[in-house]
Amino acid sequence: MATNNKQYERHTFFSFLNKYHVSIPMVQRDYAQGRTSVDVNRVRNRFLDAIKGYLVQPADNYETMKMDFVYGEKENVWSNTEAGKLDRIIVTPLDGQQRLTTLYLLHWYAAKREKNLKREEYSFLEHFTYDIRPSSRDFCSHLLEFSPSFDSSIKEQLIDQYWFMGDWHDDPTIISMLVMLDAIKDKFADIDGLWDLLVGKEERIVFFFLPLAENGLSDELYIKMNSRGKKLTPFEHFKAEYEDLYERDSEESMNINHKFDVEWADTLFSYRDQEDLTDNEFMRYFFYISHILCYQQSVKKSNDEFELIKLLYQESPVAAQNRKYFENAMDCWYEVKKQYGTIGTFFAHYLAQSSYESGKVATYKTVNEYHSNQNFFHACIKLYQVNNNFSYSDFLFLYGIITYLINKEKIEESAFVERLRILRNLIWNSNSGEIRSDADYMSDLLAEVSQLMLEGSINKSLKHGFNGFQEDEEIEKMQRRSEMTSLEIETMYKFEDHPLIYGYVSGLGYDHLYLTDTFYSVFTSENYKSLHRAMISIGDYRQHDDNRYYMANTNRSTWTQLLHKSRNRANFEYSMKIVVQMLERVRGGESLDDIRENFLGEQQQQQLFTWLYYFAKYPDMLRGADGELTWDDTNDYICTALNKHQFNGQHWNPFLNVLYQMLNEELREKYNEQILSLDNYGGNLIMLHPVSSIASTGDGYDYFVQDSSTHWSVNQNSDGVDMEDRIEVAIKNINDIVESYYNSIDYGNKQD
Repeated sequence: MATNNKQYERHTFFSFLNKYHVSIPMVQRDYAQGRTSVDVNRVRNRFLDAIKGYLVQPADNYETMKMDFVYGEKENVWSNTEAGKLDRIIVTPLDGQQRLTTLYLLHWYAAKREKNLKREEYSFLEHFTYDIRPSSRDFCSHLLEFSPSFDSSIKEQLIDQYWFMGDWHDDPTIISMLVMLDAIKDKFADIDGLWDLLVGKEERIVFFFLPLAENGLSDELYIKMNSRGKKLTPFEHFKAEYEDLYERDSEESMNINHKFDVEWADTLFSYRDQEDLTDNEFMRYFFYISHILCYQQSVKKSNDEFELIKLLYQESPVAAQNRKYFENAMDCWYEVKKQYGTIGTFFAHYLAQSSYESGKVATYKTVNEYHSNQNFFHACIKLYQVNNNFSYSDFLFLYGIITYLINKEKIEESAFVERLRILRNLIWNSNSGEIRSDADYMSDLLAEVSQLMLEGSINKSLKHGFNGFQEDEEIEKMQRRSEMTSLEIETMYKFEDHPLIYGYVSGLGYDHLYLTDTFYSVFTSENYKSLHRAMISIGDYRQHDDNRYYMANTNRSTWTQLLHKSRNRANFEYSMKIVVQMLERVRGGESLDDIRENFLGEQQQQQLFTWLYYFAKYPDMLRGADGELTWDDTNDYICTALNKHQFNGQHWNPFLNVLYQMLNEELREKYNEQILSLDNYGGNLIMLHPVSSIASTGDGYDYFVQDSSTHWSVNQNSDGVDMEDRIEVAIKNINDIVESYYNSIDYGNKQD
């Protein structure tokens, strides 16, 4: 039988051992189907149930069970006495050991249970042995000579034999065989004529043998096929169950089996785990592809692989279509590996990490997150369904890439890169309210991704699409690109790939893309504090919603928020005008410090200290993780800095915080004890020596000591604008009070 240019032999276990001698080599793993873990118990029971189900079918209407392929090497052994006479052919299985061993034990059980069966009728079982270690080989020899009673445990009977060595308890293969023999006894005790069902002409159970050398396959295949394991995993049963979906003996069936064992094993081989297994990696990808189909076809998403096989690939009205899609989704990575050498090379060819590279798309994912080279396939097979480490954004982005790979012949490479960039922009500029795991959301999002990658268009009619602002922008870009020079397009792409921008151009605006290089020069993490102080020196760049004002601080997320339009924040356009003005001034030769110092100098010269002045001069005015503040609508000097969005969390008066940060260490060093304390929940600035407190007001400060209070006024004009620096006013007053206090208690003597 031939398929995929490979020659297969169809065999029953009986015909196989009559043609070949089978020797399990030392390099193979131990027999594992008799282990007693929960997973192995599950696999063993399902495997034996499947065998039994095929055996008990009526003689006039039965279907043959076709097991996985057996791969192996053949060796001719010539007679020592007759020249040129072939004595026997030894097969060394490289894959299929577990199934062959189980069939061996089943045939032994059937032979021993069959009354009046002559020794020569089952002597072919002598042609099967283990060479992993001498104990396993000796056990198989003794087993053939042993005849058990079937009214008690076969395992216990064997252990009681005089020839059963004590150290055999340490042989994993022998122990597994003992467990399997009892499992076979329990499972098949009620079947009459078991021997005839196994060795008769009906061929109830068959497998296909592939000799490696005769089919041009190397020993390397052994390593890759056996990357599935040194221990039995549920993958082995999953594989058999999935292959049962295909018509027996069909070209389809042969092809899918070959792909599991050769091509797909090769695809995953470089991603094997520390135990040289790829089972988990395959299953994560299976779940990923299956969940795509669940979303698309309104099938309830399951995390049980056998249920998914049933729902999607067996009983679904489009089961054949689904199987083909899964096959294509695996094949495409095999083809990528063939073309690029490694899958990682493919991703490195099209994706950059977090900086602009011509011809690539920046993803803003670190190497640690994605292991290497922005490899989203690698991330999927390692992280999907593992503590939510493979995000829904990743889910959609990889789907877009797979859609291209499956339809590669229909999509130009240049179109793929352009569409992948658009997809990046759409995904990375959509929030958690827009990208959700709800079936109706994901169904629409997958449809939008598919249309974009296949047709290059964006479907705005979907109920649950990506961010509307970004969709509109990408549609506009499509129109603009036709009118732009290649240099202009490249400049736009460079701006898009800035790690604070990730595709959103509308903030800066197409007319200001000439500022891209300047933007790159100043918008760095080292400059975040200076950027804020320069921008507030130019104007009120705050954005706001109903009760929160937003500035940007040293936290990167505050800048991405500021530079992207939101339905929930006003003043975006004006804040972007300030960004443009700042960039223009830097492009003209000013530094960020120059912008700030010029503004401060003007304010000081005019003796008009607006609230902007304080945020430009004193960096500690803007405390908190998210750059959020509340403001009193009646007075610009009354505000509160929040650590997070919640007002019931940590918060501070900015002016009091500046005073604390500037004076705390200075006073402690001068007086050798703690002088100031600032509560993290909006309280006054506390003075411990003397015991008192300070509150910030619109026109100065209130100073509280014992049961009395005084007001420190700050000179203001008729518009309520400070005419002196209120921070300097408070510093002088605090220093005077503390100095006076320590003078009153004879501080010099106290130090002595």
